[in-house]
Parts: sequence; C-alpha cells; structure tokens
Amino acid sequence: MMRWLFGYGSPVTFGVTRALVGFLALVNYLMLSFSFEAWFTESGFYPVRFAERWAGGVPRLNLLAGVTDTPTTMFVFWLGALAAVFVCLGLFSRVSTIALFVLVVTLHHRSPDILHSGDTLLRQLLFFLMIGPSGAAFSLDRWLAVRQGKAPVVPPPVSLWPQRLVQVQVAILYFTTVWHKWGGSYWRDGTATWYVPRLEEFDRFPLPAFVDDLPLVYVSTYATLIVELLLCTAVFVPKLRKWVLLSGLAMHGFIDYHFNIPLFGPLMVSTYVAFYEGDEVAAWWDRLKARWARPRQRVAA
Repeated sequence: MMRWLFGYGSPVTFGVTRALVGFLALVNYLMLSFSFEAWFTESGFYPVRFAERWAGGVPRLNLLAGVTDTPTTMFVFWLGALAAVFVCLGLFSRVSTIALFVLVVTLHHRSPDILHSGDTLLRQLLFFLMIGPSGAAFSLDRWLAVRQGKAPVVPPPVSLWPQRLVQVQVAILYFTTVWHKWGGSYWRDGTATWYVPRLEEFDRFPLPAFVDDLPLVYVSTYATLIVELLLCTAVFVPKLRKWVLLSGLAMHGFIDYHFNIPLFGPLMVSTYVAFYEGDEVAAWWDRLKARWARPRQRVAA
C-alpha cells in the first residue's frame, strides 16, 4: 500500500490529466464569459455584498474581496482564462497551475451561490495539479527542455502521490454519492431515476417515452448505484479497471446527453486517465502513432 501511494513512476499520466483539466477550466471560463455581467458585476444578479453575506465574516481566498469595480473584476477573470491556457499547454507549469488555482478559487468565492459539484471538483483537481509534477511530461515545458538539451528524451520517474490523490479523491466522491443516495427511499425502492427527469430546468435532449416505464426505471436506478459503487472499489483492480471505467463513461455520457449540468460529466471522466500508469498511457500513444504511420506509408509507396 505504501509503495503504491508513495512510489515513483512515469509522469505521463499526470501530464495528460493536467492538459485535460486545463482545457476544461478554459472552456468553463469561456462559458461564464457570456454571462459575466449577470454574475460578476454590481449591476447583475450577484453584487459583492451577496458574497460577503455568504462568507459570514470568515476569511476566504478571494482576490476580489470587496472589489466592486467591473474592469478590475474583468481583468482578474480573463487572467484566469489565460492561466488556463498555460496550464493546458503545460507552459510555466508550476506558476500557471498555482495561478489558476488561486484565480479559480477567487472566482468561486466571488459568486459562490452559482456553483455546482463540478466546480468543486475543478478546485480539487487544480490543487492536486498545483502540488504535483504537472509539467514533467506532455507539456511545452518538457518539449522545450528536451530541445535545449536540459532534459532526457524519456522523462525520469517522479513521485506518484499527487496522481494517487486524484484517484482517491474520485473514489471518495463516488463512495459518498452512493452513501447519500442509499439514504434516500427512492433510491432504495428503485424509482429515483423516474423523478430526476422531472427537473425540467435541467433538460437538454429528450429521451424516448419508454425510458419512463417502470422496469427500465428499476434497471437505471440500480445500475447507477452499482456503477458508482464499482467506480470507488473495483476500479482499483487492474483486470476490471477498463470495464468499470467504460461503464462510468456510459453513465456520464447518458447524464450529459439528457441533463444540462455544464462540464460536470467531462470533468468526472477527465479523471479516469489517472487510474492508469504513465507507462501504459505512453504505450497507448506509441501504438496510436504506429497505426497512424502505416496508412501514410502505404500512400507514400
């Protein structure tokens, strides 16, 4: 257990995780930009005094605390978007991941009542990226270091505990989800997924009417609980991992199709790569390049 948690290995997986999370953070900023005035200015729905009331006098990490000036708020907002670009590309990775974490937390504390669990997960992932070797692989930092002769072609092993923290965090998330759901009578009696689509404010794309038939409701309710339970237990068994993660992809794909919960599904599945070792991810990339090269060789011939 201690070797698994604190051992050393390839940084490739953590680099890919950084790129995915940075990209989704950027998408989040771009989506929020369309409603910036509504949620982050004094003339919108959420002036600064609402955030102060929410904080209740408790000190928070918030660079915008007490700031009512719209240009200043907008500058901090777009500075966060720029930091997300740098994190996605892996440029100045240590500084950019710290900056993005601070700026995202600032944004969340500026308007906390508009957040959902996907935003909470984003903050947690950024913290892990901030303290881990985010730029050690799959990054512009790494590419530039290799070109300048300052780093070997194969990245050296790094401590894997930040990657393990991502795995454990995801497992805890799914475990607590199952725990709380099982405390509700509708989940225990198998009818919960009938009620969820009645929340019409979250509707995105329609589903066939037969999905509401009772036998399928039972199946979808208990299948959701089983998949989430597997995602916090069996996902750590190498022989079962692929199938568990595929079931998670199917579950979140279905949720994302029917419900408008911005970026929650993509953020969740972006963590799945963290359950694979860096050598495995590097091997996937080598096989993909080999498959891509074969058709090109045939065309050239």
